[in-house]
Amino acid sequence: MSRCGWLARQVGWWTLLECLMLVGPPSLIQAQIKIEVPEPGGAGLPIAISPLKSLDSEGGGRRLGEEFADIIARDLDLSGLFKVIDRGAYIEGPAGLSLEEINFQNWSVLGALALVKGGLSLDGDGVTVEVRLFDVAQHKQLGGKRYQGERKDLRRMADRFADQIMLFLTGEQGPFDSQIAFVSKRGGGRAKEIYVTDLTGLQVTQITKDRTLSLGPSWNPAADKLLYFSYKQGGPYPYLVDLPSGQESRLYPVVGYSGRWSPDGTMIAVSLEQQGNSDLFLLSPEGRLLRRLTEHSDIDVSPTWSPDSRGIAFCSSRSGSPQIYVMNVNSGSVRRLTFRGDYNTSPSWSPKGNLIAYTSRAGGFRIMTIDVEGGDPQEVTAGEDPSWSADGRYLVFSHRGHLYIASKDGRSVKQLTGGRGDDTSPAWSARLK
Repeated sequence: MSRCGWLARQVGWWTLLECLMLVGPPSLIQAQIKIEVPEPGGAGLPIAISPLKSLDSEGGGRRLGEEFADIIARDLDLSGLFKVIDRGAYIEGPAGLSLEEINFQNWSVLGALALVKGGLSLDGDGVTVEVRLFDVAQHKQLGGKRYQGERKDLRRMADRFADQIMLFLTGEQGPFDSQIAFVSKRGGGRAKEIYVTDLTGLQVTQITKDRTLSLGPSWNPAADKLLYFSYKQGGPYPYLVDLPSGQESRLYPVVGYSGRWSPDGTMIAVSLEQQGNSDLFLLSPEGRLLRRLTEHSDIDVSPTWSPDSRGIAFCSSRSGSPQIYVMNVNSGSVRRLTFRGDYNTSPSWSPKGNLIAYTSRAGGFRIMTIDVEGGDPQEVTAGEDPSWSADGRYLVFSHRGHLYIASKDGRSVKQLTGGRGDDTSPAWSARLK
């Protein structure tokens, strides 16, 4: 299999049947159930996640049912919005899937306000999951899903239902059915390669095997291609890798340092070296030069797009120190955004459009956010190289060689990766298709 063929099984070959079992918008659901989810970093909404009941005659799905529950528990803990009740305290087992069969007193005595229950059946390599979310206090079903796929798809089924739990209880879909690309030396030696992980931080796959320095991964909107920069042919040059096929190609034959896909997928903004200086350019995904964006005697790097693909924030030293600037792509007009601190870099524009996260160096590296119109920046937490989740509620970033996920206000901070790989430069994908 090619180095990236693993993703083909998830993105290209996998079809998933989903059937929503609840009719009605999330706002109406919340009005009926009156469950209030605390802010990230608070006490958390107590939720019990029962392993799925094995519905086949031989009971072969028990291990998979436990794995499904473990993934959802990890996802919800990562959100900072939930307190997952320890499974060892459960009084009731996986049996009992309907309102009539569930003894809600067994769950309310544990302090649970919400409950996840479901069943799983196997047919050869195929798996069918039916899973439901219940309001413990009101003895009501809030919603449910039915998924069909192969056994290898179970993790994504769990991630998708965790997204739905967020939707049912907060009105916004969660970010869990996604991937994070990053740079790491976990392969050993001095080489830095590109890796991809799911949001458990445990399913890590190596993408490049170039035995050199690979830098700055960036996802396309479909989350099936990565842009990165590599020294493997000198450079560093920008490269594209198609994840389903594993095919790689050099995007443009000029030294570059950073780049980002536009949200509409039609352009790639890159910083390229011209006569010893770095400026911003627009390339097509096929590698054609579309236009030059900046022409300045000082360095312009780290472009990031607004959600409507009309604006670009970037880092420039044109004021004498690295600061964040915002450009109108059509007119070319540029305005300075950051004024506090003498070292601000690595901007990332929120998919909601209202905030830009960036790295500031002041007594150590700090993750900051600032309104796109300017004003006083807000500190999130210690770290660098932030990247937004698809729902605009979370940031992934690096700190002391590991990746972390934080709520945008910094109240919740969770470690994502471990080991000694020196994990840096994370890039959060859009939701997987």
